[in-house]
Amino acid sequence: MYKGIDKKMLTLFLKLLLAHIIGDFVLQTKALVVKRKENAFYLLLHVLIHVALVCLVFWQDIYSDWPYIAFIGLAHLAIDSLKIIGEKKWPSRPALLFVTDQLLHILVLLAVVAYRYGIPQYDADIWFSAKFLAYIIALLLTAVVSPIFLRVFFSKWQREQPFPAKKDETLLDAGLWIGIMERLIIVLFIQVGFLSGIGFLLAAKSIFRFGDLTNAKDTKFTEYVLVGTFASFLIAIVIGYALRVTLRYC
Repeated sequence: MYKGIDKKMLTLFLKLLLAHIIGDFVLQTKALVVKRKENAFYLLLHVLIHVALVCLVFWQDIYSDWPYIAFIGLAHLAIDSLKIIGEKKWPSRPALLFVTDQLLHILVLLAVVAYRYGIPQYDADIWFSAKFLAYIIALLLTAVVSPIFLRVFFSKWQREQPFPAKKDETLLDAGLWIGIMERLIIVLFIQVGFLSGIGFLLAAKSIFRFGDLTNAKDTKFTEYVLVGTFASFLIAIVIGYALRVTLRYC
């Protein structure tokens, strides 16, 4: 269990995070995002908006806390500059660049909080506790092992001629990510006891798939989709209940 994280540390981090969200999402228009890629003035304007918001956070002790404000501002400028370079070099990976950019910003905020109040002490045994290991195993089974198992399970049918043609009509790896997300949601529902949510999830997926199956007029493809859906749900339910039972004995 974590120790040493007091209310002041959490409050400061939440204030800085709120300032970041307002500056990066609320006050940053699409036009500003586009213009800052071509004109450094708009990038500096964006950073200055962030600095102004951070000043509000440190307003009571702004004269003694100015190094934190300067550090956050300079770090934000550096991170956003790197992101702009990355967007020009790897234009096909906007999601990866976005996530990396936001994680770096959050790490900067955490560094400021840690430097001001000190790094909190915690019990290192938490990383080796039975509960933590159970959650990690369940996550890996759901997100990594399950797709491999399903791919092997369906390999005998994927060799048939109609299925490769169907895959060409879909988004790249969309089915893989949909399956991973739905299994994670099912495992989560089981942990919180929201079992009716599994039914809603199945119904929602059936509604979205109904049009595709109706237009396809292909019995094999319909059976393929149904088997895949039920197999994915079954795996997630087994993992979810296995995790729930394991946690009872942790």
